[in-house]
Formats: sequence, C-alpha cells, structure tokens
Amino acid sequence: MHRTSLREIILFSLITIILAFFIDYLFYLNLGVLDSLTLLAWGALRMYTPTVTTYIVGGLNPIKSSLKVSRRVIYLYFLAPFVTFLTFSFYILIIYFIGAFTFNYIERTIQVTSINVPIFLLLTFINVYIAAISLNALYAIGEEIGWRGFLQQRFESLGLSFVKSSLMVGLVWGVWHASAIILLGYNYPENRLLGIPLFTLFTISASIPHSIITKSSSSILPAASLHGAINAIWGLTILTTTLPRELAGLGPIAFISWTATSLIMFIIFSRMLKQR
Repeated sequence: MHRTSLREIILFSLITIILAFFIDYLFYLNLGVLDSLTLLAWGALRMYTPTVTTYIVGGLNPIKSSLKVSRRVIYLYFLAPFVTFLTFSFYILIIYFIGAFTFNYIERTIQVTSINVPIFLLLTFINVYIAAISLNALYAIGEEIGWRGFLQQRFESLGLSFVKSSLMVGLVWGVWHASAIILLGYNYPENRLLGIPLFTLFTISASIPHSIITKSSSSILPAASLHGAINAIWGLTILTTTLPRELAGLGPIAFISWTATSLIMFIIFSRMLKQR
C-alpha cells in the first residue's frame, strides 16, 4: 500500500507540474496577444491539470468521491469563504499595527466612482463572495480534486499525519505554480525567482484550512469556495499597504496571517474530533 501511494504521489506531482508547464509555455509564446478571455482560458486549462492528472493516475473514483454533496457540504460551501475573510482581516490588522497600512489606492477608486467608503467596502465584499461561490469556485474545483481529493489521501496513506500531509500538499501546490511565476510573472512580475519559494510558503501556510474543511465535509466543494475567495480578494493585499508584495500579501505577513487561521481552525477541528 505504501509503495503504491508513494508511486502515485510521485507520478501525480510530476505529471501535473509538467502539464501546467506546457500550458504556461503555450501562453508564454503568445504573451503579445493576451486579453481577458485568453487569461480566463489559461486559468481554466491550468487549474484543471490536477483533475486531469488525478484521472490519469487514479482513475475516475477519486474524482467522484471528491464531489460528494450533502446538507453539510452545502452549508460549509457557503461558509468557507469567510475563512479567507478572517485571514484577510488578520493581514489588515498586522499591516495596520506595523504602520504599513494605506487607503490611498482605494480612496482614488472611490473618488472616481463617487461612492462613500462603507458602501464601497460592502459592495467589494459582496462581489468577492459572489465570485468565490460561483466562477472562482468552478475554477478551483479543478485544483482541489487533485490537491485535497487525491494527493492529501495518498500522503495520509503513507502514514503521515493529517497536518504533515496537508503541508506536503501545500508544497506540491506551490511548486506547481513555479512555471507560471517564471514564464508569466504570475503574482511576482518583478521578482520571479524569489517568487517561487515565497509562493510555495504561501500555499503551505494556506493548505491546512483547505484540508480541514475538506475533512469536515468529506468533499472538496467547500475547499473550492475557500480557494475561490482567495483568488477573489487576495489581490487587495497589494492595494492596502505601502510594503512590496514580497513582504506583505505574498510574503511573510501573508504566511503569518494564514498560520494564525490554520492554528485556530486546527484547535477547533481537534476539539470537534474529540467530541465525536
């Protein structure tokens, strides 16, 4: 069993990283003609490489078992984006207390739209939430089937603990983004080489909440809406600080924020398991 799981982990990791690289390279060759629709296509193709790889390595059963639907799944699906909102709040608190918070970029947007601050923030969070549970979640399902639906189970089959398995999934998740960072400047346009370890640390720090909510629901669907919320709101971290992204929203402050959320969720999750 251990040999089979290890073989599947290695195969899955290599195939999904290679598939993602080929997609990134194709779009790298066409950088001059990238538009919003092309970028949407890139995201859809890339984010479903873990699902394709799951089918190649494990067949259809892991995909089917990842997509269970129940009342609990639906409840957690709509609740999961608030995990991201909580982490974003931790991030804002940290940059505020270290004196690196700024509202200048957002104020400029508000001046153009003539909307007052509370209404602007409310509309922003409503839009983020809607995106998280709709299109972004649909995209994120493609990743989560691979990460939490397949790879997490295989690491646990090796005898690794839940936490260690989650962190290992986060490691593969981060490395999977490497070709997008290097070729396309994804998230780190100015510091591409540095971006690889930084974003890998980001995905490692964000992995446990995804794994907990998957384990709590026996489905990857809530993890997909959580993941979708990250993709919808995390860009605001760049607009709310005077620090570069490599230190703030995609650097150490983000790691600290997600680690805080991970600790809180793990404590709650552990207590729930003891009560069962």
